[in-house]
Amino acid sequence: MTMHVALRSLIAPVVIASFCPAALAQLIEDVELRRDGANAVVNVRFVTGIQFQRVTTARAGDLAQVYYTVLPTRAALNFQGSQRRVPNVGAIPEITVTDETVSRTNLNRKLIVRLGKKTAFRVRAGKGNRSIEIVLTGLGDSVRLSTTQSPSAALAPGQSYIVTLQSSADPGHFLQSSVPARLQQYQTFTSRRTVDGRTLHDINIGYFGSLREANSALALLKPRFPQATVVALQAPAGTEVGPGNTPAEVEAKAAELMAAAVKGNEDGNFAATLEALSLLLNLPPNTSSRKAQEMIGTARLKLGDPDRARAEFEAFLNLYPEGPDSDRVRQLQAGLPPPGQALEARSEAPPSNWSGSVSTYYFGGQSRERNQEFEDSPISGLPELVSDSSISDADQGQLQTSVDLNWRNRTAESDSRFVFRNAYTSNFERPDKSKNRLSAFYFDRKSLTNGTNFRVGRQSPLGGGVLYRFDGAQAGYTFQPKWRINAVAGVPADDLLQTKRRLYGAWIDAEALTDKISGSFYFNQQTIDSEVDRRAVGTELRYFSGGVSITSQLDYDTIIKGLNIVSVQGTWQRPDTTVYNFLYDRRTTPILSLGNILFFQDPNRPLVDRVDGLLANSSVEQLREQVKGVTAEQTQFLLGVTTPFAPNWQIGGDIRYTNVGAVPAVPAINFPAQPSTGNLWGVGGQLIGTNLYSQSDTHVFLGTLLSGPSYSGYLLSYNNATSIGEGWRLEPSLRYYQQKDDTGVRLNRWTPGVRLTYRMKQATLESELSYERTHKTGPTIDESSDRLFYYLGARYDF
Repeated sequence: MTMHVALRSLIAPVVIASFCPAALAQLIEDVELRRDGANAVVNVRFVTGIQFQRVTTARAGDLAQVYYTVLPTRAALNFQGSQRRVPNVGAIPEITVTDETVSRTNLNRKLIVRLGKKTAFRVRAGKGNRSIEIVLTGLGDSVRLSTTQSPSAALAPGQSYIVTLQSSADPGHFLQSSVPARLQQYQTFTSRRTVDGRTLHDINIGYFGSLREANSALALLKPRFPQATVVALQAPAGTEVGPGNTPAEVEAKAAELMAAAVKGNEDGNFAATLEALSLLLNLPPNTSSRKAQEMIGTARLKLGDPDRARAEFEAFLNLYPEGPDSDRVRQLQAGLPPPGQALEARSEAPPSNWSGSVSTYYFGGQSRERNQEFEDSPISGLPELVSDSSISDADQGQLQTSVDLNWRNRTAESDSRFVFRNAYTSNFERPDKSKNRLSAFYFDRKSLTNGTNFRVGRQSPLGGGVLYRFDGAQAGYTFQPKWRINAVAGVPADDLLQTKRRLYGAWIDAEALTDKISGSFYFNQQTIDSEVDRRAVGTELRYFSGGVSITSQLDYDTIIKGLNIVSVQGTWQRPDTTVYNFLYDRRTTPILSLGNILFFQDPNRPLVDRVDGLLANSSVEQLREQVKGVTAEQTQFLLGVTTPFAPNWQIGGDIRYTNVGAVPAVPAINFPAQPSTGNLWGVGGQLIGTNLYSQSDTHVFLGTLLSGPSYSGYLLSYNNATSIGEGWRLEPSLRYYQQKDDTGVRLNRWTPGVRLTYRMKQATLESELSYERTHKTGPTIDESSDRLFYYLGARYDF
């Protein structure tokens, strides 16, 4: 039995699942577009913690496969594929993000990112461990930092002054409030400057033709942006250069920035040109100012933004009405399209829109070993072994139908969302096992003016140590910039036998403990049948700087007096796309709570389905001690790296360690007790090839050596993904596993499979076929088995 548990732990990252029937959650929570300096960023947020692994990009420049791993969690998750869209906005093409599994455990996954046209982009880990970001190079100007509305009384535009709304060392910081409606016609943009050796990123609004107009705008902005200040872009006549900024130093800096701008032009990197020119024009007037003002208009024109190009050209002519360059600018200005019409068809996302998907899949052949009854049990988080058959002997016939509906309304004052996600499984073999699962049904509203937000309904937790889906409300208030207090109250979404449970809690989010560190501190309590089920305090700390993202969590139960979670995971992504990953995770399996004891009752006594039914024979203190006694501890460690070594090749490797304590029997599902695994080690290598024979083919070769107290083994696998023609994708795979234990039993297993997908504009047809042949020999055994699993289905996205 030790060998049995060992291999399962080694291959799959462990999911610590709920002790109750699951309300399944799709992995992608939301996809949002924001500006980060000169770039646009698509932020893909997940409902649970993930770890970014690597990315492969198609030669065509319009497709990427982003690989990631689902981290240990207690939440029950829906691993069925899902899709989100980002509509075309300005020069940003339509972007489709599809989530898919790449392994039988569903924990190793990938995002398929499709762009409507060839676009310069890169992919990176997001801030914290619940997001992946797609950075669109040089397209920041296509992102509006606030929703544009027709102003009721607009101030006259100009080019001499701007108002800096807020500043931060974080290049990705957001506006802390919205711009008043009277100023909506003005441009909101970012800039960068250096102060005492520190780089600051400003969010500005402008431009204003006079100091009086800028001060009038400042009076409107101050209530929402207390740090707002007026900045003169061109110093008034007679202004002296301050100490430390002599005319010679200003000229030298201007020449340096002009050289960078010219190089960006020559290289076709107009985003770099724009950034250099913006910095140059923030300097005191110098001999490069005139040329820079003309070039910045031209750069905006080449980036497909004629409206801002017009504003730059108007500013130039106001400053320099005479000269050959002035005539040249007038010619460029005359050739611009009418205001509001881009050189290419530009579109703005409507303030209110619906999106979502409807899907249906039929599953046939033999069922997976881990059926829904197992997944709904208290030991569903046990890791799955390579030595185990993934396909059972039981026949299956199931139809799973899912609906994912999202409504969003963005205005200058608020951002509101309504989300509905539901799945129904029709079990033709066992009709009594048919089940409906409502995973999300909530309304969410974030105010952009007063710092408040709330979410009401069935939802995933946003933090605060809440571990699973619940029905209730959570709300927050930003009482200081970068500081938010939050509260939550509700009922766990899934029933635990016949018990009655409640939860509540509070936490503080600090987005700027330092320039690079953020975190949260929380308290939450859950009751069960009027007794305290769980009372926890904890913290989550996050470090994010450049290519480094580190997240940690500590959770301690003060009433059971046990440490639930100690976890640190990080990703370091180098400019050459080399990715380093590490993970240390130690947690109880399952998370300590009084209700766990209901699943580990003495089979010689009458079984009860409420905690108060156990109090007739034991005190609540004794029950809590029993919970500690039946709860195993699990430790995982991972260290890995993936790096390119040729234009079409990456190589990687990892070392894994796992130790799972003894797991008691679970009579409710006839699960026998399992001993501790001991120390389990694995050493693996990967070879990844891309674009070997087409513009979008990917090849992953994997080899892993396994070692436990009583066995040794190895795994070899190959996975391919190839686009064929318009819309078709073929993904064949092959796995071979061999194991030998101390008793002389040898196991060999071949698992070929194929997945075929046809993607139309809004519809996707998908099918998969897996075949498994196992041969086991030993001193007293010689047996073989053949099993088949398949599914086919369709999804419509809108």
